[in-house]
Amino acid sequence: MPGLTEKIRSFFKKQQNIAEIAVDILCLAASYGLLFLLPQKANILFWIFFGLAAFLFCIGFFRIGFVLDSAKSKKAVTISGCLLVLCGIILNSAGIIAIWKSHGSERSVAAAILLLIEAIVMYSITASHTESPRSQWIISLVFRVAAVLLIIGAVICMIADSFSGTAIAAGLLLLIEGIVFWAMGSGNNPFHSASSPIRAVPGMKKTVQELCDALGNTETQLGFPWLGKIRTVKDDTIIYGPSEEGVFVYGYYHFGRFYVTFSKDTSLLEAKEADAHRIAEIPDKKGICLGEESLPEAYAYMITRYLENGNPIWSTKLKKTKKKQ
Repeated sequence: MPGLTEKIRSFFKKQQNIAEIAVDILCLAASYGLLFLLPQKANILFWIFFGLAAFLFCIGFFRIGFVLDSAKSKKAVTISGCLLVLCGIILNSAGIIAIWKSHGSERSVAAAILLLIEAIVMYSITASHTESPRSQWIISLVFRVAAVLLIIGAVICMIADSFSGTAIAAGLLLLIEGIVFWAMGSGNNPFHSASSPIRAVPGMKKTVQELCDALGNTETQLGFPWLGKIRTVKDDTIIYGPSEEGVFVYGYYHFGRFYVTFSKDTSLLEAKEADAHRIAEIPDKKGICLGEESLPEAYAYMITRYLENGNPIWSTKLKKTKKKQ
């Protein structure tokens, strides 16, 4: 009987999710449908339709994201990311085409701006799903290259059409998007956490092996360091953990600079090595354990102080300490 009850609940929950997704899709469809109903001139009705289109996009897009995000595999994340990027490109292209066809009318420019914002949201969410240093670096490079191409395209667009009103409207949109892409390529992505989980250690000249040996007797929140391989990093890395929850910190060289970051994806580690070094997190003398997002900063600070005075000391004292609840 309890099993039957659970099946019934699961069925209704599944049906409820399907119904919610259907409503969200209708909201998105209505959002884009309203753009075709925008009056040619900017009046009260124009801004009412414009506001409703933006509102319905927010309702549909973000709600459908919450439903589909509940249990995603890595493959699903990759596929959804590709679809978001494709949708973003389609929205960008539709906006620019609308401006050219209508010769830069108020209606087309407003619609193109809204589509541009929505596309940037999609690109940002896709970028926010990257966790490994290599994938973050690739995403950053892609944004930078796209930014340069968009800015060059904006200039060519305006010059080729003798700085007509249509060319200026389309060119400015491309220029704005290029600037936004350049900022996102610098790590200024609003869908990432406010502080990056990757910390650089300036002036690092020692090899990873030398650093691991030097810090070998210093106990930290994730125990003692060990030398190992991270699947996304070519060379050896210094690793702390993983904890019982699967959190681990690692340091690595990338283009001659040393970085410290953390991850909860233990598939990046060799399974046997991860199991051999798994440890319960160790609080400091005051019973403090840092939150996972603060760990890279703490380990980078420890390494920096060691480089400065040769005395490796673990400390949980940070400028903005995030303690574990």
